[in-house]
Formats: sequence, C-alpha cells, structure tokens
Amino acid sequence: MIRDLCLTAFALLLSCTPLPAAESADTAQATELSLASDVWPPFTDTFKQTRFAIDIVHSALGRAGIKAETEILDEWTVPADIKDGKFDGSGAIWKTPERENYLIYSQPYLENRIVLVGQKGSDVSAKNLGDLTGKTLLLVKGYAYGEVLDGAVGVKLTYGPNDIENIKSLLDGEADYVLVDELLVHHLEKEMKTTAAEHIAVGESPLIIQPLHFALSKSVTGAQAIVDSFDKQIRMMQADGTYNRILRLSWIRVDVDGDGQIELVQGGEKIGPDAPVGAYDVAYTSRSLAEIEGRKRYWINGKLYEDWDNVREEYEIEEDFESVDPQGMRLFNRSF
Repeated sequence: MIRDLCLTAFALLLSCTPLPAAESADTAQATELSLASDVWPPFTDTFKQTRFAIDIVHSALGRAGIKAETEILDEWTVPADIKDGKFDGSGAIWKTPERENYLIYSQPYLENRIVLVGQKGSDVSAKNLGDLTGKTLLLVKGYAYGEVLDGAVGVKLTYGPNDIENIKSLLDGEADYVLVDELLVHHLEKEMKTTAAEHIAVGESPLIIQPLHFALSKSVTGAQAIVDSFDKQIRMMQADGTYNRILRLSWIRVDVDGDGQIELVQGGEKIGPDAPVGAYDVAYTSRSLAEIEGRKRYWINGKLYEDWDNVREEYEIEEDFESVDPQGMRLFNRSF
C-alpha cells in the first residue's frame, strides 16, 4: 500500500517541482523558440495534419513556460539551417556525431523503429538490406539511415518524400519494398485492420532503431536548461496520460516511474474487459523478453496495479474502444 501511495504521487511531485528561476545571466533562457522540421507524417507535418512529434514537443515546452513555433520546410535542410542560425533547433531529429558539435539533445522521447514493408505476399524476413539483392527499396530522402545502408550491395535504392507517400508508391508497384516507421504501421494495423492485412506485409523486427530527440543549437540562450526542463515535462506527460492522447493510443509501454521496470500505461478512463496485448513501446531498446512475456504491471491515472485482477476490481469494465476500419485506405488525413 505504501508503494502504491508513493507511485501515485509520482506525477504530482514532478508537476509541483519548480523550474529554476531565470533572473541572472547564468540562468537566463529563451522563452520563445523557432524550430524547423519537414513533412514526415505522422511525426511532423503542417498545421491541422497529424504530427505526433511536434505536438509532444510543443506540449512539453509549453508546460515549461516556453513558446515554440515550428516551420515546416519543403526539404530536409534542417541540420544545416540550424547550424547557419536560421532556426533555434528542431523538435524531431536524429543524433549524429557531426550534429552533436553544434546541438544540445534531449533524452529520446520516442524511437523511430524502421521496419521492412512489402506488398502482401512479399518475403519481409530480411535481417539486413543485403538480403534484398536485386530488389528495389524505397527510402525517404535526406534521412540519416546510418550504417544499415552499407549492406545494401546490389539493392536499387530510390527515394520518396515521406513514409505515407512511399507506402502509396509501394502499393502502386513502383518499388519492391519500403522502410517505414513502426508507429505508422502500428496505426495502420490498429485503425485499418482489414485493409492493411489485405495489402501489406510487415517485418517482425526493426532493421533500424533511431532514438528521436528535441535538440537546440548551442548558441540558444539557456539551451541546456530548456532541454532539462523539456526532459522533466516528458516524464510527466508519460505518467499522466498526455502521451497516449497525443499518440492516439490506448496503451503505451514505458518505465513511467523510473524504477527500471516497464509499465503498461493507460491514457483514459475507459478500460476494456481484457488485459491489453498490443501496447506500443515508447522505447523498444529497453524491452526484454521477460518483460514482454512475464508478469505485467499497469499504470492507470497515476496508480500502479501489479496485475489485471486489481484493475478489474477498481474500474467498471467497458467494451474496448479501438478504432474501426474506415472506408478505403486513408490514415492521418492522407489517402493511399
């Protein structure tokens, strides 16, 4: 009981912790930030489109008292533009050694787990790109795929503007395979179960895992303090259900209380009759087989439950409220 009370207070304690006062030259920090991204649905996009990463970053910064505006660029020139002083930073960027020379990075707040996708019936079991010799692989232009491309000997690499458009090109027969973010696939399979099952095949394991960061130029006043405040707000958002609501997911899997163990975190009041089986991993790299298959812990409205029976005792169970299949292939306001 004492443990439950302590864990229940976790989000409240974080939210009540005051931010450092910004009264001196040493503690002063910017209160408005100019950020940049490109069109990368569902993570970044123009206003009124689905843009999970931008919404998470703007929410966290807003809770820290910092206003942010993100300009969406036609092409991925963001790192060079930040380096040239055109923008203060980016809300969605991968870490590279070269970028670390001029950027201060947050802790990862999401992961881009890139999986292999083909048309229905395709062999998507490849463990590396060298297994795709003779095939055409569609990528997103300008992204730092890293060393995985070194093994793409004999693979024809072509480039498109973003994951959704690339899946459309795949379905039109313009490529044999695409590399797509797992979160997008998760939503395809959740919101469009029938149509997704009829059209695509998805690899079981990521070929690339890239942590996603908020980052600021080292030239921004108080950049480190801003990033530290951002990291704290992210932990709060994961604990209070804000993350789930932004990501449009009933359940996420994350170490919400910082004790090294993974919890399944619910984002609303409605609880289905059965324990969740499809929670989205915020940090796939922290998972272990024991955590996935062993005893599960549930975090609901700031309280820890050690098993599903405890949840059922406290909540009135309702029908599960997963989204239903819409007409046609359409996701995040974009048609396939």
